[in-house]
Amino acid sequence: LLSFEAPMPETAASRPAETLIVVLDRSGSMAGPELEAAKVALHSLVDVLKPQDIFGLVTFDSQAMIAVPTRAMGNHDLATVHALIEGIDAGNTTDLSAGYLLGLREAKRHRTDSGASVMVLSDGYANQGTTDVTTMGQLALKARDRGITTVTIGIGENYDDSLLEEMATRGQGSHRFASTPDDTTAVVAQEAGDLLTKSVVNTFVRIRPTGATGIDGIGTLHDVPRWVEQDSHGRPIVVIPLGDIYAGETRELLIQFQVAELSMLGTAQIAEITVDFVSLPDFEAGEVRWPISVGVVGSDELSQHAPDPQVRVAALLAEVVATKRDAVEALQRNDTQQAEKALQDAAERLSRQSAELSDLPEALRARLAEEETHMRALQVRAREQGLEYSRRRIREDVNLNSRGRADEVRRTRMRRQES
Repeated sequence: LLSFEAPMPETAASRPAETLIVVLDRSGSMAGPELEAAKVALHSLVDVLKPQDIFGLVTFDSQAMIAVPTRAMGNHDLATVHALIEGIDAGNTTDLSAGYLLGLREAKRHRTDSGASVMVLSDGYANQGTTDVTTMGQLALKARDRGITTVTIGIGENYDDSLLEEMATRGQGSHRFASTPDDTTAVVAQEAGDLLTKSVVNTFVRIRPTGATGIDGIGTLHDVPRWVEQDSHGRPIVVIPLGDIYAGETRELLIQFQVAELSMLGTAQIAEITVDFVSLPDFEAGEVRWPISVGVVGSDELSQHAPDPQVRVAALLAEVVATKRDAVEALQRNDTQQAEKALQDAAERLSRQSAELSDLPEALRARLAEEETHMRALQVRAREQGLEYSRRRIREDVNLNSRGRADEVRRTRMRRQES
């Protein structure tokens, strides 16, 4: 289990410039409260941007257009920006791909040394242009390789949650569900606040196995990209990009090793992990290395060794995410009963495991109890609040937890939004 804690900056005034491109759905279904709420959120957003921040707004219906030209806020006339936002009206059909591609183009043209972010707000299903989930996910993945993060916010209960979640996951950003107009304002503020306060960028985990662990014996319990490349000596290494870590964020990554049979007692190194990153605001490159070893003991000593409780809990929570994915798939098939059963079984499993782990520190026991309570609440929602609402809430939760971003601050603010 690798844990990362990103420091809070002393002041935001002198932080590096950040580029944020908002891509707003203005199709016919957005007419009314949804579009008005999105505009209120954008008004609030531009008011808190710093002069060095670069902002642009793209809108789309059957075609995409630049509603607010992309430039540093210090070069914008704020009153004009507000007027342009207020003048956005609902249009026709939904070509989300056109809006996203234009947003990516603007982000690529104006990205800074810390990259850029594209925030997509939509309330419906794409019915023009590219609508394939995998293709849109690949676009987001390629953009992330160029330093562009994709965040998606679904508005109301009739948007394509599978599409928006895939774009956010592959783009290494968050996917959020704003079920009400008030939620839209709050969620945009929360996600923009993260994007504008990056603490660490371009974080990579590199794992070089020794002979005790083959390259194929390395995996992760979090949903993150990974590939194999060679180091300077031609040895294979697994590369896992974590992207950006926000100020004050705690991030986790669970790595699995399949260890070959070892013939001698004692300690054996199975891999070396290197984490390299760029810290802000000084853009200083950093690197941390750890040798990863296992101890081989005789059966008489085995009882003296116990798994680390923090790792055990992290692994249990990763298993819960898999169950939530099963529940999402069941709800996608309109099978509420199967979704409820999956969530109930997971809650009971957490309860049993917590009871069996007698030496668990109180903080970790409380974390398991919190997750058990949440699973039972999701079970009730699946029964009482409808398929569409429940599926979107669970998918939002999966997006956060599956990538190890569910620190207490982000977990609390999202789950408070649910209630």
